[in-house]
Amino acid sequence: MKSLFRIGQVALAECAGAVRSRRALVILVLYLLSAVFCMMGTITMLGKMEAELATMLQLPESERTGVVSATLWKSKPFQRMIKAGVKNDLVYNDIAGRHPAELVYAWFAFMCAPLLAVLVAGNRVADDLRSGAVRYALVRITRLEWTLGKYAGQVLMVALALAASAVGAWLVAVFRLSGVGAFELLPAMFGWGFRAGLYALAWLGLALGVSHVTRSGSRATAIGFVAVALCAAWPGILKLVDGWLGCPWIHHFDAIVPSSAEMSLWRRGFVPLFTGGAHLFVLGLAYLMLGHAVFARRDA
Repeated sequence: MKSLFRIGQVALAECAGAVRSRRALVILVLYLLSAVFCMMGTITMLGKMEAELATMLQLPESERTGVVSATLWKSKPFQRMIKAGVKNDLVYNDIAGRHPAELVYAWFAFMCAPLLAVLVAGNRVADDLRSGAVRYALVRITRLEWTLGKYAGQVLMVALALAASAVGAWLVAVFRLSGVGAFELLPAMFGWGFRAGLYALAWLGLALGVSHVTRSGSRATAIGFVAVALCAAWPGILKLVDGWLGCPWIHHFDAIVPSSAEMSLWRRGFVPLFTGGAHLFVLGLAYLMLGHAVFARRDA
């Protein structure tokens, strides 16, 4: 229990330090503006498509976006196109019937989670190692407690930032889309924000794990981006290895990258959500512990 208390203290100190340095405000604004601009850009593009479609079909133009797209979303040809793009019948069955606005936010949240995690947490440990601030903390706590506390603090800040981004995306949808009730989409937006937070657990662990192996914050961030690119290319690499060497069992190694559990988070049921979230949590801790293993064997 004392270890958990000390981990919590480190997490709160990380959040308090971010507030004092205004880094927490930067994180909040980064997530919020990213979600707002993504939603606004998507709705603007949707409005242009609707205007062209209305002109082609000689329909009266609507003052607000969303009238034509809501009908288009329910059409069978468009649903077949979405099903072909998803390539997963279980996921398609669970997202069918959801409002396009919440799916746009979900797509944004999942797409940006890796990059935002590296930007937010990539230099946190490296900067403390370079400045020597870690030495003052290690007088009272162990290295493992300090590492886990740093991770917990970043998770807390990203959770708050995702909640803010969900509210921002919801407000844009309410004011710019037709047929969206004031409180109709808000629970769904928070739900997707929670799922994106589960997805971010693994990426935060990866970013902080990398940050343990160097004393340069910029270098840690750069390595983090390379690691994200490698994770994105990992399924393709496994396919190439299978094609060259004829090793079908090699596809089991797909489970070591976060994208392998992403589809579970798009499902409605509790079981796929729990298993996917647990998988990502374990991956995040595994990445973090690999970095901690390097840190534990060198001078702070």
